[in-house]
Amino acid sequence: MGFLNRAAGRTAAVALAVALAACASNEEKEDVDPVELVDINSTVSLQEVWSADVGGIDEKRYAMLQPSLAGGRIVAASSDGDVTAFDRNTGQALWETDLDVDLSGGVGVGDGIAVVSDYRGLVIAVDLDSGSQLWKYQVSGEVVSAPAVGSGVVVLQTVDGKLVGLDAASGEQLWSHNTNLPVLTLRGTAAPVISGGMVIAGLDNGKLLALDARDGVQRWEQRVAIPQGTAELERVVDIDGSPVVRGDLVFAASYQGRVVALSKDNGRGLWARDASTHHEVAVGGGHVYLSDASGGVYAYNVGSGQIVWNNNELLRRELSGPAFFQDVVVVGDLEGYLHVLDPNTGQFIGREQVDGDAIRIPMLVDDDLMFVLSDDGKLSALRLAGY
Repeated sequence: MGFLNRAAGRTAAVALAVALAACASNEEKEDVDPVELVDINSTVSLQEVWSADVGGIDEKRYAMLQPSLAGGRIVAASSDGDVTAFDRNTGQALWETDLDVDLSGGVGVGDGIAVVSDYRGLVIAVDLDSGSQLWKYQVSGEVVSAPAVGSGVVVLQTVDGKLVGLDAASGEQLWSHNTNLPVLTLRGTAAPVISGGMVIAGLDNGKLLALDARDGVQRWEQRVAIPQGTAELERVVDIDGSPVVRGDLVFAASYQGRVVALSKDNGRGLWARDASTHHEVAVGGGHVYLSDASGGVYAYNVGSGQIVWNNNELLRRELSGPAFFQDVVVVGDLEGYLHVLDPNTGQFIGREQVDGDAIRIPMLVDDDLMFVLSDDGKLSALRLAGY
């Protein structure tokens, strides 16, 4: 079977996981349909400030084209190779570049550049002010997550298990770090992050890895999830969500594994709880928020990891990762709905449908605006009202 064929996509991975759960009981038939939404008493709303069409996102091949913010602009990309910069406040297009490739990973911004990549592992950097192409570099494997850009380095994670550091100015390779891939993995890789001169990356083998951004020398490695069971599918423990750094702590979660809080300096664990997710967590208001693989939403105490609440009213709706926005929690779903939850109780306090297609790509929060990109390429800037 190989690894869960990276051309097959996350849908195949989720389908197999559901099938596995169904096999756990021969007496009951597992319900695989998304739960239907029921009316709620909305006390807040997400109001559209502006929206724009950036071009479609290839969800079948799990393109993870998350927009990025820098210098008062938001840069977004489509699977067809269009990269566009918009004014953060008004949505006015500042420049657009057609790279004439099928993009799969991006967008990473920093050091005056925006970086994307394609299914062949071609990495392309454009000028953040003009969109003009600056350099290209070919890495060894497909890239389906955003690169990290900072400290003069561009860092990418490839599907063949490599972390690669490129010079942000020239695109020349500075270092490479190989990791061991399991027999079977989910489609996708976690986007690395750069913090304090350190690269922190979640791996398909269920580990978090910290490297020096300048030379790729390993600082620490910590296991988030331990593979369980005898079947290869049961042993899948990918970290597909980007690690989240808050102060001196790193938060991350894996599929069929755990959600953890670790020291950024040395990787030592503060706490760990059983969990299963394809996404990154969100942190805010004293809690860590997680949407799990079945559609449950959880809040954990940021200091102890104790569960504060969980909401199981969105099961099988293929939730996005959560966002902590203006003191509320927001998750997207397969029908383009955004669900707003009270961060203290987990109760629904608002709901908006921003598009008819899935909200799968991580949402981006910047002060008073939240940016949401649907799979059909609608980029929306939203503001919270009524809270």
